[in-house]
Amino acid sequence: MSNKLTVALLALLLFIIVGLGIYNFYQTYEYKEVTTHTGFRGEARKNPLYAARLFLKRMGIKTETKESVQGLNGFPDTNTVLLIDTNRSTLSEKRTLELIDWVKSGGHIIAKTTKDWKYSGSEKINDIKKSKKYSPDPLQRFLGVRTGSRTYFVDPDEDVETMIDEFIGADVTGAKKNNLDNTDNIDKIRLKDVDKKLALDLTRYRTILLDKDFEDVTEKVDLDDNTFMIRQKVGSGLVTLIADMSFFENRAIEKADHAEILWHLIHGLHKPITQPQAVWLITNDEMPSLWDILWSKSWTFILSLLLLFGAWLLRSTHRFGPMIPKQAEDRRSLNEHISSSGNFYWKHGKKSKLIESSRKALLHRLTRIHPGWEQRTKEEQIMLLAEQTRMKPESLQKLLFSDTNNPSFEQAETFTQLIKDIEAIRNNL
Repeated sequence: MSNKLTVALLALLLFIIVGLGIYNFYQTYEYKEVTTHTGFRGEARKNPLYAARLFLKRMGIKTETKESVQGLNGFPDTNTVLLIDTNRSTLSEKRTLELIDWVKSGGHIIAKTTKDWKYSGSEKINDIKKSKKYSPDPLQRFLGVRTGSRTYFVDPDEDVETMIDEFIGADVTGAKKNNLDNTDNIDKIRLKDVDKKLALDLTRYRTILLDKDFEDVTEKVDLDDNTFMIRQKVGSGLVTLIADMSFFENRAIEKADHAEILWHLIHGLHKPITQPQAVWLITNDEMPSLWDILWSKSWTFILSLLLLFGAWLLRSTHRFGPMIPKQAEDRRSLNEHISSSGNFYWKHGKKSKLIESSRKALLHRLTRIHPGWEQRTKEEQIMLLAEQTRMKPESLQKLLFSDTNNPSFEQAETFTQLIKDIEAIRNNL
């Protein structure tokens, strides 16, 4: 079989395998678009009433989001609706009374009920809790209401027994679990001056309990035989208190008739033609941070400080005056090194090395002064050096050629004199 035929068969086999794979892929897989929820982005991630704000703005009502009820610099015009979707846990009694005075002047508040909590400045909180008659919340106590037990609606896709077990395991002590036999969690409420019932899709809420002395409210809205909402005229204004406001938030406002309920509640003091001037949506209980307060009150001062700091930093990068000279390092003198080396050799019995070193230095000097010095014999070297130094040949013989291991050199005086004579000859040449 030729090479060309083999290559052709392999190519045909590869083509068949690839073709079968493509055919099998199209037979077993189908192109389908799937919508995946990726969560909220931007402002919607931190503002639960973002969708409500867009809805009201599209309906022609000027709507703003205020992050904190404590951060309000005074109250708006009474033609503005305040929708407070918080537990008001940082709203003191004094601030609440100021809010009620604003309502008496013609304002409108929409708020949700809250559980018992210790509000700021309360001195009789323990007595209030023990009595269980009045709510410790200043606004609820003013209206004569308090929160009751939780009421649950069952989702049709959930198993009833499983839901009951979950409710019992949660913090629902004393809660009354109604409608567990129902197959739908959508109920309807009737608002005054609205010609139809409005559907409400909720999972759970806390019922509103009215004190006997305050049962004569302007409007009470029931949900499944429980009080879900009250609207109370206060002076020239209105307070709307709702058991749960989660159906106004981003994930739920599009369900049932939630948007329409919000629309009617906003117009509590107005007809649709004469809608409120503006709506403030308050979504946070927390006090503004120190940095936020400083920035809002004195941002010009902060920017000035930053500019001055930048100018100082730029200027400080240049050298202030001449450079300080580097301090010279301490170094020992050469004589000290020589003296230390000599003492070392003397203490360790190596005097011969000191003598040989001095003789080599003298020999090096003579070699430079007298060319051919090394070619001369010892007798010739001694006679020539004796003529120049006028020393006896016997003394020069001892200085230059005597044995360095001579015991006489072990004496300090003899050794010192020998070194002095060698150095004297070298220095006088």
